[in-house]
Amino acid sequence: MGLPRSGTTWLANWLTTDRSLCLHDPFNELPENWPRDARRFGISCTGAYLMPKWLKQWDCPVAVIERDPAKCDASLGRWGLGTTEQLLEPFRDVPGRRFAFADIWEEATAAELWAYLLPGVPFDALRYRQLKHMQVQPYQWRLNEPVLAELAARGLFER
Repeated sequence: MGLPRSGTTWLANWLTTDRSLCLHDPFNELPENWPRDARRFGISCTGAYLMPKWLKQWDCPVAVIERDPAKCDASLGRWGLGTTEQLLEPFRDVPGRRFAFADIWEEATAAELWAYLLPGVPFDALRYRQLKHMQVQPYQWRLNEPVLAELAARGLFER
């Protein structure tokens, strides 16, 4: 998990392999409609921490990518989007192992993050080295208001 503009799209791409599937910001669909198969499953999300009740039901490793909120806001501003101001408090409360955004671009830290999230899946250093030089952006992702309303009705945003 991370604030918007913290590499979560890139991470979802990197963490999806022939043995794992990592969805990026999947809450434009209800969780029961997310694509799944036999692979190890996870999400790389900029908003799941806003639903602590939902998060608590999962027994899985949680990695929290920490990036300076001012840098996130500057990047959001270049896209004409808002700020992370309302996200900061719930984000700080997320339980999980924390990794600095700047450090995930160092191979040793990336290998550590990989081993934490995908135990038993060998770290592919060649793939990492290839991908770390790429920017990965969401394409036409939009909030789905009816899905958010349903998640709220289920009480998932309650603390």
